[in-house]
Amino acid sequence: MSFRNSRLSASLLNLLLPGLGHVYWKEPVFGLFVFLVTLIAIVLFFLTFFVHLSTLVKVVLFGLPAVFYLFTFFDLNRTVKHRRGKTIRSVKTATIYFVIAVSYQLIVPIAPGNFLLRNMPEAFVLENNSLAPLYSRGDLLRTNRLAYTADIFFADRPVLHALPERYDAVRFVDDDGRQRCGFVVGLPNEEIEILEGIVIVNSLPDYEGSSLGWNLSGDCPLTWVQGYSILIVTLNFGSIDRVYELPLERLEGKVNKLL
Repeated sequence: MSFRNSRLSASLLNLLLPGLGHVYWKEPVFGLFVFLVTLIAIVLFFLTFFVHLSTLVKVVLFGLPAVFYLFTFFDLNRTVKHRRGKTIRSVKTATIYFVIAVSYQLIVPIAPGNFLLRNMPEAFVLENNSLAPLYSRGDLLRTNRLAYTADIFFADRPVLHALPERYDAVRFVDDDGRQRCGFVVGLPNEEIEILEGIVIVNSLPDYEGSSLGWNLSGDCPLTWVQGYSILIVTLNFGSIDRVYELPLERLEGKVNKLL
């Protein structure tokens, strides 16, 4: 049995472009229905970046389409088994369908593949000790862009969908346009002060940073963090080197070790 007439090829088409496997095996109406259901789920997915929804609502909104999509693979296997002796797909036909499916993932903005390409993590080598002792100079790190923002095709700038947590290691762009790394110590509308390494938030000391494994030292004057801004410190082996009050739009993502 050739690959082009197998259940595997049909399932792969359905994975790359929901509904295309059914169209390939001459069930165009159901294939179109599968794609429309998927399209509705995609629209809802993009809306979650603009509208806050509870976990339960998200489970309902995406759980039902996910179950339906899983069912389409079982239905597709049944279709192939039923039609295999009656319908033979040529190499040319199979090639055209796979070109369409792969092109959809890479080119069409609503496709998951295109979305992931637009929001791929960026690998980089740490050039200094601004994150030491958590990470050392020369470490291979990655910037997870989707941790806080998402590049969505119809938005003119990355959409902020989550605030960083205090003590997150992040990458950002400074006032001179240079990419830097540091730790978040202050969130929007907070009063932050650092005395002898102790972060004081709204007049109360916060000791959570000690769980990250560094012995923070140094001071930061009392600073009121503006709305839609965060306070970031760069370190040098645990000692505060510099403090940045950064607009959230200049936050590039969360920093993690690549390997």
